[in-house]
Amino acid sequence: MGVVSKLVGAGAAVAIMAVGVTAASQGASAAAAPECGGSGLSAKVTGTAAGMSQPVTFITVTNTGDSACYLKGYPNINKVKSKARKVPFTVTNGGVQNAPQVTVKKIVLQPGGKAWFAIGTATAYDPPVVNLTKVVFNIDGEATVQNSLKVKISQQATAPKGKPVPVNVTPFAKGTGTGSE
Repeated sequence: MGVVSKLVGAGAAVAIMAVGVTAASQGASAAAAPECGGSGLSAKVTGTAAGMSQPVTFITVTNTGDSACYLKGYPNINKVKSKARKVPFTVTNGGVQNAPQVTVKKIVLQPGGKAWFAIGTATAYDPPVVNLTKVVFNIDGEATVQNSLKVKISQQATAPKGKPVPVNVTPFAKGTGTGSE
């Protein structure tokens, strides 16, 4: 009986070591993951919020690739459209009112993993009110068509007279953005 328990104990130690090696290799591969590119991601609106003339849209990106990649920082907003026309806009990176306040972190997305960001506008300026219908953005800083992600949205915005529409954007955060965090 003593020999059997020693053998079982040794087998358990080998199994624990194997699990430890597997977890360590997954951690190492996640740490070495390349930056995500638009071609390996999908994007969709997963929530909205509003308050005090500050509408917000939550956009979640999903890793549709076969391997891990990472996001860090802010999406690069390239176009904002209303119906069929581009809207002049300026982007400010940072907090968005009515959205969780998140800080810039490296987020590793395993295949199927999700991260979100929020886009905020204001409707307290004088009319006209513009209904934003599409946002085009890049992940990796390359403003190429093949790396761009397009998302249909429905968000109202106004701008100071004679100025572009101010758009605020949060950094990427892990998980799904819903507006009810």
